[in-house]
Amino acid sequence: MKIRSVLAVLGLGLALAGCGVGRVAAPPSVFDLGPDSRPVPALPARPALALSFSAVPMLSETGVIWRVGDSAAPHSYATYQWATPPAELVRQRLADRLSRQGPLLAERASAQMPQLQVTLSRFEQVFQPDGAASEGRVHLQAVLLRGHSVLGQTRIVTRAPAPTQDAAGGVAALRAATDEAADQLAQWLSSMPLRDAGG
Repeated sequence: MKIRSVLAVLGLGLALAGCGVGRVAAPPSVFDLGPDSRPVPALPARPALALSFSAVPMLSETGVIWRVGDSAAPHSYATYQWATPPAELVRQRLADRLSRQGPLLAERASAQMPQLQVTLSRFEQVFQPDGAASEGRVHLQAVLLRGHSVLGQTRIVTRAPAPTQDAAGGVAALRAATDEAADQLAQWLSSMPLRDAGG
């Protein structure tokens, strides 16, 4: 009963990976997230904040990752890659976005300065089993600390439809999903008690 769906997945995989048998491999096409041109939500100014960013190991490589549905088998496009690893692309996008509300530092200037710890766990293009549509998915986990105290934590999951069912469409979808995640993180921070009660 599942042979047809298995064949469809295999066919999609071959089409996306690209078969270069008998040909000289061309240089890979390189993508980044492009300029941050999306309007930023109007949020109140906040005090200085330190940002600590990490990502799962798979996102420290430059491959453009895709998978079919909820399959546990991720793939990378054969002839497309990111200019820098997704971990760095997303970190820079978050830093650009969050710095518009207040100073953002790489390290705490004092023990009482709030620190935002963000982990990127998913950044990939996900196809429907029939390959007819796909979307970019971004998953973030954020924890806000002051000293050794947890002020709050949140999980952000964003999705954006891909305009085309290829690497370029996946990049566009991941760009939109990343910007939405950055906006949601900024909005969440605006609700947190960032100012020291003693100051």
